[in-house]
Amino acid sequence: MIQEKLLVIGAGPGGYVAALRGAQLGFEVTVVEKDRVGGVCLNVGCIPTKALLSATELGHDAARAGAMGVIADVRYDLEKLDAFRESCVKKLTGGVEFLLKKNGVNLVKGEASFTGPDRISVGGQEFAFDHAIVASGSSPIEIPGFPFDGERIITSTEALSVREIPKSLLIIGAGVIGLEIATIYARLGSRVEIIEMMPGCLPGMDRDIVRLAEAEIKKLGVKFNFSATASSCSGSGEGLCVEFTCAGEARKTNAEKVLVCVGRRPSSAGLGLDLAGVETTEKGFIRVNESMGTTNPRVFAIGDVVGGPLLAHKASAQGLEVVENLAGISSGKRFRFIPGVVYTDPELASVGATEDELTGAGVPIKIGKFPFAANGRAVAMGKTSGFAKIIAHADTDEILGAHLAGPHVSEMIAELALAMESGVKASELGRVVHPHPTLSEAVMEAAEDVHSAAVHIFRMQA
Repeated sequence: MIQEKLLVIGAGPGGYVAALRGAQLGFEVTVVEKDRVGGVCLNVGCIPTKALLSATELGHDAARAGAMGVIADVRYDLEKLDAFRESCVKKLTGGVEFLLKKNGVNLVKGEASFTGPDRISVGGQEFAFDHAIVASGSSPIEIPGFPFDGERIITSTEALSVREIPKSLLIIGAGVIGLEIATIYARLGSRVEIIEMMPGCLPGMDRDIVRLAEAEIKKLGVKFNFSATASSCSGSGEGLCVEFTCAGEARKTNAEKVLVCVGRRPSSAGLGLDLAGVETTEKGFIRVNESMGTTNPRVFAIGDVVGGPLLAHKASAQGLEVVENLAGISSGKRFRFIPGVVYTDPELASVGATEDELTGAGVPIKIGKFPFAANGRAVAMGKTSGFAKIIAHADTDEILGAHLAGPHVSEMIAELALAMESGVKASELGRVVHPHPTLSEAVMEAAEDVHSAAVHIFRMQA
C-alpha cells in the first residue's frame, strides 16, 4: 500500500479528481481549497451556466412550439430560476465534499503558499509532502478602462445571478463565455450587444460552424460588432456609455451593465512558487513537461494554471494521469484529441484540426458534411439547424477533425474523439450501424459523405 503524502492545491475539476484517484490508490491525500470545493466550474462556471441555459432553452422552445401544436405562455420567475441554478451547484459541490470525506481525503480550507521545495503553509500551519499537484485554476482578465465593480462592470460570476435582468447588456468578448451568457440574457429579454476584437466569434473554431452560430444568435436579437475594441466606459444616467472603435470607426453604445469576458489569467500569484523552485512563463502560467511535471521534480501542475485549452475535462484527465503515473500505473492518456463544446443554440462541438488549419499547412483533405435538416430525429424535434462535418486525410482516410453544430452535439462529439484516438478511418466510421432515428446518424452520414457515399444527400452527377 502506498503511504506517500500527496498534497493538492485547489479542489476544482482537476484537483478534486486527482485527490480522489490518489486516495483510491493509497496515497495520504490533503487538499487545500481557499474558496469553495468544485472550483470555478461547479460554482461559477460550467454547471450554473448550463443550468441557466437548460432552463431558458425550455422557455425558448416552448415559445416557438406553436408550429408543433403546442401553445404556451412563457414567463420566467427569476427567483425560482436563480434558486434552480444554486440547487444544481449545491448538489454537485455537496457530492464532491461527500466523496472527499468518504475516501479519507483531508480537506483544508485556506490559501496555500509554498515555503520550500517539499512543504506549504496554510494559515500558519505547515504541511510536508512527497508530491504536490498545483490545480489553482484561473480568474477573469480585467482590461483597461473597465475596472470590475461587481455591479455595473461585471465578470461571468456576477452575470450568473439572474434575480434581476438588465434591460440592456454589453458583452466585451465573443468567446465561449460571452456567447453562452449572451444566449441566456437574450432569451430572458435583455437587449444584448457584443464587442469582439477579432473578425468573428470563437477564434480558433471551425469557420463553418461559427458562421452558423453567429446567424442563429442574431435571431435572438443579439448585435455583433466585429474587429472592434472597447476603449472607455463612463456613467450615463442609470446606465453606462461605452466608447469603442469598429473597423477603424469611432462609435458609442449604451448599456445598463457591461460584462467583460476577454479571457482568463492563471491563478499562480501568491503561491510562493519561487520558494518551491517552480518556474512560470511571462504570463504566469506554470511551466510543465509532457508529464505535467514542473521544474521541481516533486511538484506537478494541471488545468488552467498551465495554459492550453481552459477546459474542466482537460484538467480532470491531467489530474488522473499525474496520480496514476506517480502510483506506477500507466493511464495511457495522450491528450491528442480534446473535444470542445459551446452550449449555444444550436450547440457547437469540435475535436481535432479545423479546415483552415489543415489547408494552411498544405495537408490534402476530403470533407464530408451532413445537414440536420435531412436527419429524421432532428426533423421530428423541430431542430434542424446545423450539420456534422468530418475532415479526413485525402490519402490515408485518417479522421483529422470533426465539427458539429446542432441539437445535443455536445453528447455526440465523444464518439468522434474516440474514433480519432483509436485510429478509426472515416470509411470505417461510416460503416458503424447507428440506431434510427437518432441525431447520431448525422455523424455516420458525414463519415460516409467523405467518400460521397451518404444516401440521404442529393448530389448532381458529374
